[in-house]
Amino acid sequence: MMTMPGTLRVSRQGRILDSHRKWDVVLDGEVAGSVTNGHTCEIPVPCGAHTVRVGHRWLASPVRTFTIKYADEVEFVCRPRPHPMIWVPYGVASLVQHDLFIVLEPVADVAVAERSPAIPS
Repeated sequence: MMTMPGTLRVSRQGRILDSHRKWDVVLDGEVAGSVTNGHTCEIPVPCGAHTVRVGHRWLASPVRTFTIKYADEVEFVCRPRPHPMIWVPYGVASLVQHDLFIVLEPVADVAVAERSPAIPS
């Protein structure tokens, strides 16, 4: 029996800061793709538990875990830290602790929420 892989989708919000670099998408410790400013990367992923992080050299996100089930789609969105006043301190701190500069967050499955029946009050 052949299992259908799922899809990992990583979207990068367009920002001015660090907009000229591609960020690597690291799946289970290996570079599996890259994402440019304002674009999305899709990677086929086998069923099971996985880790993902996004980064470029010493600028990185924390590692996130996720599980893929049969033909699932899992989506994350990434961006640099939001406020310009903290870019420099986070950039300097990233030289020591590499997972501070980039935010990587899971995207809620809006389609499932819209299909769910309303709970009567």
